[in-house]
Amino acid sequence: MDFINQKLDRDSEKLVYAWLSFAVSSLIFAGIFAFLVAMSRTPGIQNIFPTHDYIRVALVGHVILSVVIWFLAFQGVLWTLSTTKFLNAKPFSMSLSWLGFWLSVSGTLLVIIAALFALGIPLFINYVPVLTHPVFYMALIVLAAGIFITLINTFLTVWKARKEKTYTGRFPLLTFGMLISGIAVLTAIICFALSYYFQTLAPSAKILLDFETLFWGGGHILQFANTIAMVTAWLFLSSVIFKKFPIKESYAKVLYVIYLLFILPAPFIYFIYDTASQQYKDAFTSLMQYGLGPSTGIFAITVLFAILPLSPSGGGQGEDSKDNGKLPWNDPLFSSLVISMAVFAFGGFIALMIHGSNTKIPSHYHGVIGGVTLAFMGLTNHILYLLKRDIYSLRLARVQPYIYGAGQTLFVIGMFLAGSHGVQRKTFGAAQNLDDITKIIGMVVVGVGGLIAITGGIIFVVNSILSLAGPKKILQLVDVGNIGTESNS
Repeated sequence: MDFINQKLDRDSEKLVYAWLSFAVSSLIFAGIFAFLVAMSRTPGIQNIFPTHDYIRVALVGHVILSVVIWFLAFQGVLWTLSTTKFLNAKPFSMSLSWLGFWLSVSGTLLVIIAALFALGIPLFINYVPVLTHPVFYMALIVLAAGIFITLINTFLTVWKARKEKTYTGRFPLLTFGMLISGIAVLTAIICFALSYYFQTLAPSAKILLDFETLFWGGGHILQFANTIAMVTAWLFLSSVIFKKFPIKESYAKVLYVIYLLFILPAPFIYFIYDTASQQYKDAFTSLMQYGLGPSTGIFAITVLFAILPLSPSGGGQGEDSKDNGKLPWNDPLFSSLVISMAVFAFGGFIALMIHGSNTKIPSHYHGVIGGVTLAFMGLTNHILYLLKRDIYSLRLARVQPYIYGAGQTLFVIGMFLAGSHGVQRKTFGAAQNLDDITKIIGMVVVGVGGLIAITGGIIFVVNSILSLAGPKKILQLVDVGNIGTESNS
């Protein structure tokens, strides 16, 4: 199937544009909170914040915007694109489409309000950090409702397209992948609901709600959704760069189904183990440990084998390398793809060396979420083209993956080095106990890497917002493996 030149009807195009604008905007506020984290620790400035411990509040805002909302919003882009453009169909219900979108946006705005005004006590819960305030609770509920409605409409769109046979040939691979991602998010929402039920409403309910337990199971399943969306982005980028998928579609669908086999049992864990038990936690850890690696590793290997023929020894086949046998490192789609896989693999490798509760844990997850983010950033360049928008600055688009990737890599290395020498996670200031030179070096590398990664993020956000705000082109879409042919520099 041609994923480059297919038409996108006006209603679907507006939805894709809206979700992409929402996704990029979430990173703006994530960056603002990252800045507030730094300012809240600066002498002379820290006293103007709502609380003396505002750093923790700002961190909650930063994490939930950059890790939860950014990922879900970009998946909203891919759910819409893959079930309309690739199926040659319109959304099942435009009313539901926009309701899901605006509820998601409203939930995000409530998150921002709660974090800006330091409403509640910050709790660094795994996967979904929390501010203990009704406004923040409502934010999560409204956000979940928006994503839930979006998913139901997505599934109904696919059902309608299959019923009306709006597409020819086999069911599109990228649509199949995003459906599995959608099932993972829906399963995560079910897990959150079951955890709440067993903690508060069931006969065995506890007196107090444990937020760590509440988000533990569903949080693990959300990582399936993020990873599946990432490998779908890898396949999407590969189809543009290499003019074909790096793996047979039937084999790829089997790999997606393997993910699904580890996703679907998740809700049943709540009926087997008490949510307060260690067995409950271990069950979800095992699902993620054994369910994410095999398929993701095979997808990555197939992409690498697609890249090998582009090397000098293989006689280049890329747009920039047909004649000179060079890899197209100047193409932001290609560089984002390769660096995404490298950073994700680095984070995954570190997971094998985690022992105890130290900064090796954030080292691991910053690697994997950095890989997901890079894949989404790279694909944004192509989606902008599908929306008939010029890349505002091709120069910035070309350097951005390297800056962000280098920053994330340094951050991961610094966290790993510090954790290897005993620096505990979720500690700040003097509590970090930086009593030897290795710990200090590790945290300095973390700081430098963080600043570089933030710079890469700012470049992406500014370039994307200016591109989205630019005029719509009336041009026939062409092969954009080398997106620079139609872009401003």
